[in-house]
Amino acid sequence: MKKDCSVSRGYPVKENLLWVRREWRIQRAGECLLIVLVLLGACGLFSKGILSDSRTRSADGSIQVAYERFGRVESNMDMRIRYHAPAGDRFFTITLGGGALEKLEIQTLQPQPQVAETIGSDLRLTFSAANTGPDHAIWIGLQPRSAGRIHVAIHGGNASQVHFTQWVYP
Repeated sequence: MKKDCSVSRGYPVKENLLWVRREWRIQRAGECLLIVLVLLGACGLFSKGILSDSRTRSADGSIQVAYERFGRVESNMDMRIRYHAPAGDRFFTITLGGGALEKLEIQTLQPQPQVAETIGSDLRLTFSAANTGPDHAIWIGLQPRSAGRIHVAIHGGNASQVHFTQWVYP
């Protein structure tokens, strides 16, 4: 005699098939959610990867910034700034601001600036145009000090500003 598997049983264990099916659906949904989270993490949602890498530029196109949207506290985040300064200038200035340096610590800076000065919560870096080539490139290694949203503003000389936001996970 064949048993019907669609009916709740009372022996050897009392069960309610309605709740068994609900539990199974919750487990399947949890498995799918975990797979999606692992795939998003591998793609860079929580740190380095294609979802984290981003670029922005100023309205006049003179400043381009490649940065990481997502980072983790006390892990390295890279930023590359390209600045097209007016021809013939011997020096150019880049200002990092927007309150970003209250939450970010500069680990590396290439090339080294001629002058670095703080103005309030902003950092003004003056570079020699001879050391960086025609389209000036600056590489900055940053380390977040605390979790949360970080607003960054970058401008150079008389160029328009670049604004972007980074999110740092604990």
